[in-house]
Amino acid sequence: CFTATAKQDVRDEILDYFRAHLAQELALFEGGVERNNLQFEVQTIGSNEKYARIQQLLTERLAETDGSAIVYCSTQKNTEDVAAFLSQQYWEAAAFHAGKDAAEKRHIQESFIDGSIRVIAATNAFGMGIDKDNVRLVIHADIPGSLENYLQEAGRAGRDREAAECVLLFDEHDIETQFKLSAASQIDQRDIAQILR
Repeated sequence: CFTATAKQDVRDEILDYFRAHLAQELALFEGGVERNNLQFEVQTIGSNEKYARIQQLLTERLAETDGSAIVYCSTQKNTEDVAAFLSQQYWEAAAFHAGKDAAEKRHIQESFIDGSIRVIAATNAFGMGIDKDNVRLVIHADIPGSLENYLQEAGRAGRDREAAECVLLFDEHDIETQFKLSAASQIDQRDIAQILR
């Protein structure tokens, strides 16, 4: 079993399962979470500055490399808007989110991996199972839903162990967006009644 970010209770559950159901005692090898090749940075900005700052970061930190970038956004609409803006700025960019059909998502992933798309604007739906080695820059255009999400998403940079940068663009208005997204994902009594029905 391999996992990059499992918490202690999940690791214990995996070990217990193999012990109880398969009579196998697994050895646990922990590699730690430190990545010396990643540089983390937070920049405070206003909502009206985001797109220009994303463009500036890509130009300053990606243009002279053969690497790629991921711009994480909190909503599907934001990914589409960021990708459209970047395309207008002559970046090979695409949006990736759960609202796209499977064939389109597969095509975008393959194009990103082979380098024909250099910049992906994505929700956190992007990245699971993606092991692209030359992601030089991860930009969080919106704050993520949790610290765990942030570390997982930022950790998609520098998989080749070369230097990479992770930049979080902080706009205090994004906090309210995350609260709304979190509230929308909560199950309520009406949902439970409908499931039981």
